[in-house]
Amino acid sequence: MSKEDVEIQAEVRRKLKAMEEFYGFSPFVARYISEQPDIFIPYSELSARILLNPRHLSIREVELAAVSASAALSSEHCLNIHIPQAEKAGATREEILEAVMVGCWMAMTRGQSVALRKLAKLE
Repeated sequence: MSKEDVEIQAEVRRKLKAMEEFYGFSPFVARYISEQPDIFIPYSELSARILLNPRHLSIREVELAAVSASAALSSEHCLNIHIPQAEKAGATREEILEAVMVGCWMAMTRGQSVALRKLAKLE
């Protein structure tokens, strides 16, 4: 293994450890793609910038947004991560429920927007 490969593997381990420290575990997607450092390293840097080190939102706000988006996308795995993180960041159950409802509403109205426009074209 070259010196560069050793450094890359060390960077992958550091990034996985940072995720584990933040979440309490390494998320499946991160662990899985960590075997491809050329994909994992940019992925983890963007993930860290958006989710772990936001500049204009608090961690609580980011986690509520993640809950809302996860609900809109019906992503059970993401909800399993971001609901506890939202609680950890200080969000109340009521705020989390409202974030879920916003995401569900947006998903519903997205479907309506597309379908009703198609229907209107028939009229």
